[in-house]
Amino acid sequence: HGRPLCPVAKFHMRNGAEMYRLNYMADASPKGIRNSCGIMINYRYLLNKIEGNRVRYEIYDDVVARDGVTCWLTSDLDESDDKK
Repeated sequence: HGRPLCPVAKFHMRNGAEMYRLNYMADASPKGIRNSCGIMINYRYLLNKIEGNRVRYEIYDDVVARDGVTCWLTSDLDESDDKK
């Protein structure tokens, strides 16, 4: 796993947010397509979970993400690393 590369994601994770929802074609500008294929993400702050999320990120590099985000992740990258 590890920490996000995006400075905006780092900001939100350090402040205790969770990755809440992916939005396809949310930024259809040429820059948005070039940077992220037009995909943007919503971050959500739940007051009763902010501190725990922040600690999980800072200590364990654990990014909290809802099922609406994680359902799009695949282990294909992990499997291709094993073949090297």
